[in-house]
Amino acid sequence: MKFNPHEIIPTAYVGREQAYIKHLLLDGYLERLLYIVGWSANLLGHDEIIFVDCFAGPWQDESNDLGSTSIAISMNLLSKVQYALKAVNKPVKFRAVYVEKNDQAFARLESFLSKNSPRNVPTSAIHGDFTERIPDILARCPAKSFAFFFIDPKGWLTVKPEILQPLLARPRSEFLINFMYDFVNRAVSMDAQREDIDALFDQRLDLNNLPTDPQHRERHLLEHYRAALVTRASVGKASAFSGYVTILDPTADRTKYHLIYLTRHPKGILEFMKQSEALAGVQNAVRTAAKFKKKTQGDTTGDLFGIDATQVEPSFVNGNDRLKSLENLWLERLSDNPLAITESIFADLICRSNCFPSELQSALKTLMEQNQVHNLDATTSRRSKNVVNYEKGEKLVRRIAQE
Repeated sequence: MKFNPHEIIPTAYVGREQAYIKHLLLDGYLERLLYIVGWSANLLGHDEIIFVDCFAGPWQDESNDLGSTSIAISMNLLSKVQYALKAVNKPVKFRAVYVEKNDQAFARLESFLSKNSPRNVPTSAIHGDFTERIPDILARCPAKSFAFFFIDPKGWLTVKPEILQPLLARPRSEFLINFMYDFVNRAVSMDAQREDIDALFDQRLDLNNLPTDPQHRERHLLEHYRAALVTRASVGKASAFSGYVTILDPTADRTKYHLIYLTRHPKGILEFMKQSEALAGVQNAVRTAAKFKKKTQGDTTGDLFGIDATQVEPSFVNGNDRLKSLENLWLERLSDNPLAITESIFADLICRSNCFPSELQSALKTLMEQNQVHNLDATTSRRSKNVVNYEKGEKLVRRIAQE
């Protein structure tokens, strides 16, 4: 599933453009993940790799091939990567599990799996409420298997950390969780929803003192939810990392939801954020096309010449302020004692700022040009995208100004 700049919005996604961006991210990151984990599966002791779609549907796709669903996307990827790894003498077992509560959707799911499951990827379906079937899901994920859980419900009540706890505590697992901020933001001020809101954030928030600025309020709530997930997913010495990508409403300038990624391996965060960065311009193009379509209401005499696919959607902090905040993040982390920047340290900085890797590198380059930071292991100047090589653990030192 690749972005086609000539098509902008595939017909199957018209009216649900946010799902297109979500599926592009799932497709791009899942493929990368399968190759990385599959390549080292034997070394890491993974008997198999399992994709678990916890709210599979299918929904809003009436085609026979279900091409615009996570079901078809995941099955095609699992089969493709399994064959590719086998061709280079890296045989890995892949499997997929799909969970669905709705009777009609489940019947369609079962029928599709029986007719379309790849020969090299066994699939199975679980009928029932996700919150009640978690024991059955775990039973299909043996201890030595690596599992990727895609948790994409229609609402927000089912992603409470206490509900997800049995999955979050499972070793050899990664997660992509849909945090339906648009719904949460409406519910957070309702007295009738107070108990559920407290459970969502794993604590009793002081709702009377929430930031009044919409962007600060959103960041405040999002960070509390991510912190709750990280706490529950950090088992023993295995700390969890969390990143996210914001999916905006197709035709309104507000957040639809956040896709939160959770892993115990720093490389996962780095790869996820690279995929997110690649989609930033795509999301802008898709939203511009959706707004144009809404404005013209099907008028075929218009054109899309105004689309700028390179423009990046705004973040919580923009422009110079964002760059300055990343510079300060580096300065807070560094001292006049050399520090080896490992993959883990670089990933932690990304989690704390939710920036793209290239942004963090760019901020570091600015500090070096200002002679505030020095790379002790770099023999020549480098481009901003690779100012410090965290894979080699290059050492950085902060130049402290003398009084």
